[in-house]
This record gives sequence, structure tokens and C-alpha cells, in this order.
Amino acid sequence: MSVHEQWQKSLQVTKEQMNARGIDLQLPPPSQLELEIEYLEVIPGKKIKGKVPFQKRFTNPIKTYQGGFLGAALDDHFGPLSYITAERPCTTLSLNVTFTKPFIEKMEFCVIEAEVLQKTKSFIFMRATVFSPDGDLLAHAESHVAILNEEQLQKVKV
Repeated sequence: MSVHEQWQKSLQVTKEQMNARGIDLQLPPPSQLELEIEYLEVIPGKKIKGKVPFQKRFTNPIKTYQGGFLGAALDDHFGPLSYITAERPCTTLSLNVTFTKPFIEKMEFCVIEAEVLQKTKSFIFMRATVFSPDGDLLAHAESHVAILNEEQLQKVKV
């Protein structure tokens, strides 16, 4: 079983555990499925690495992968990493992306690796890099998330 298949299986277990607590989660999230992310490495509390295929439908007028979709792919790495680090739902406070080179069709895919920098009782601080198959840096990002407590979960009716 691949890392990705193991990850998908663990999402179903997580969904069942959260449902038992009255929390309805969409796992895997529709965005992950739409972006066709394949997770390559998952180390709870430390890092998550995935492969994102180039899809023409997510391009801008100059035919490069649109930055907002690459930002979404980054968020689909930060989100799961924050969840498995906190062992509960989190919410994004900030997501900052810096693009260094365009993600173009001939690359076929990019690789995103996100890591936890620090976890406190209420927050998780993370960073990520996006590389081409040849190892060129395409983008880097930082995200800060808040770990939702039970009262917050009830307010957002997750």
C-alpha cells in the first residue's frame, strides 16, 4: 500500500472518530481531490510531502499554473499537517506565499513539502517549499493556524 493510500485510509478512521464526537468532516476534502494531490510522505507532527500534477484547467492567460491554485495546493498540505499535529481541527490565520518561478506544463508536476516549525497550546507555525521535478524552487510559504478548542468547534459547527 502506498503512502497516499495509507493516508486516505487514515482519513476515513479520523472521519469516523470525529463523527462519533458530533463533528462532521469532509475527508478527504473536495479541494484535495480536485487538485489531484498525491501524498508521498506523512510524518505526524513534523512534515507532509505531496505531488501536485500540472492541470491546464488551472492555468492563467499566459498558460502557467495560476498562483491561487498553487496556494490552494499549499493549503491542502498545511491543513492536514496542522490537523495531524494538533490531533483536532484547526483554522488558518495566515497563508503567505512567495512565488519564485512559474509552474509550467512541461514540468508535469511539482512537489510540496510542508513542515511544522513550532506548536504551542493554541497555535501551529509551519512553512513549505514548492519544487519542480528538477529541484528548482517555484515558491515558498508560511502558514499560521489556530487549534480549535471544543467551544470553538461548536460555534463553527464543524
